[in-house]
Amino acid sequence: MSSVKRKVAEAPSAFGLMEALPDAVIGFDHDFRITFSNTAAQHFFCQSEKQLLSGSMSALLGEKQAVFEAVETAVRKNQTVTLYDAAIGDKVITSAVIVTVEPEAWYMMVIRQQPVQLASEWNEKTRYSLQSTQMLAQMLAHEVKNPLAGIRGAAQLLEKSKVSAEDKELVNLIGRETQRIQGLVDKFNIFYEVPQSQYKSVNLNEVATHVTKIAQAEFGADIKFIEQFDPSLPEVRGHFDHLVQAKLNLVKNAAEAFGGKQGKITVRTFYDNAAAFHPERPEKLPLCIEIEDDGQGISPEAINRIFQPYFTTKANGQGLGLPIVSKIVDDHGGTLTVSSKPGKTVFKISLPASVDKGGL
Repeated sequence: MSSVKRKVAEAPSAFGLMEALPDAVIGFDHDFRITFSNTAAQHFFCQSEKQLLSGSMSALLGEKQAVFEAVETAVRKNQTVTLYDAAIGDKVITSAVIVTVEPEAWYMMVIRQQPVQLASEWNEKTRYSLQSTQMLAQMLAHEVKNPLAGIRGAAQLLEKSKVSAEDKELVNLIGRETQRIQGLVDKFNIFYEVPQSQYKSVNLNEVATHVTKIAQAEFGADIKFIEQFDPSLPEVRGHFDHLVQAKLNLVKNAAEAFGGKQGKITVRTFYDNAAAFHPERPEKLPLCIEIEDDGQGISPEAINRIFQPYFTTKANGQGLGLPIVSKIVDDHGGTLTVSSKPGKTVFKISLPASVDKGGL
């Protein structure tokens, strides 16, 4: 049994999470032998667990079928492969995601048969899907942090000892890589539920300014940023880092839509007068952050699916950026909307305000 598979086997809650998923999940090894199936997979293929575990992916999917070809590609290249709008036998599926869990050893395929119907870009099924991901991510992050801290500590001790210049470079490499892995683990925190006790007064103009500075420094050198802020906005009660993450994801998506060409991104903050119930009392109006770009736009086929976890139109995309934005906005009691046509795409985050200057 592989080390990764052994770790999961020793954590029955991980299998419990996969068992609870509404999507069909199949685990298999490098020789395409099936090693795991959840109840949803057994229902999907109309086979018992024993029948599935005695078979292979080629027999299950059909050797010359598109889904099995995607499985072969994932195994050959040891990378995640996603296939949309395909068929397995006589069943049409929305997507099949093949994930490399341990290179050349263990893989998983997640099959989604029915599309997620999003209501106001966020519904209970989407929330449930991310909650399952959240729990698994939290468990794995916890297990990784302990040995990672030991490796980092050992590298620091070696760095202080008398080692050759060549060995010291290797020690520095270990330190840098452990720091990078730590950063990746920390990114899982975006899935966690943040206690309301950690929410504080946040100025949306400061959030917008902070994100624009990050974008200009990291990936927006050729992009023209225009800031249109309402200085009279009260503060909202929220989590500054998560609001920054939400807006940064939207700005990064807008930048990537330019395809390396020059473009313009306009960032606005304002009262949503269109939602006015008491126009004479602006503190009761929703407070908005809007990100507009003049890129190629989002196709009508994609726009209804962009908040769906793991859906992506990017060659190397993970399909989690916009679902994370939607979750953050939902956690803050707000709404997220999008409109798009060639030359103009607008994402709008609306957060509730109250008489006490921004209480949610």
